[in-house]
Amino acid sequence: MPEPITRTIMERFDVPDSGYETVVMLVEMAPHVNSGLHTHPGFDVAYLLEGSLTVLERGKPDKPISAGESWHVVPGAVHEVKVGDQTTKVLAVYVVQRGKPLATPWQPNSN
Repeated sequence: MPEPITRTIMERFDVPDSGYETVVMLVEMAPHVNSGLHTHPGFDVAYLLEGSLTVLERGKPDKPISAGESWHVVPGAVHEVKVGDQTTKVLAVYVVQRGKPLATPWQPNSN
């Protein structure tokens, strides 16, 4: 059985004169997958190449996304992604603090 979420780093490079790095990634998710609540130590910008999904960010309305649309999540925002009825492909770009995990699972008592 294939993995429900696969992440392929396409490029990773430092942001000059800062403590940040940029990570460009292809994320593929199976139908009906939920990423689970998590945060990023920087900006998360994404473009949906194929499929449909919903971005669920705590304290904000659900945001349905269709192929050809983009979205972003600010640093530290607790969020998750729920995939629709078909496999999705997302081009994700992260500008995050160098040396920190790209994503951290969120626990109800963590913030």
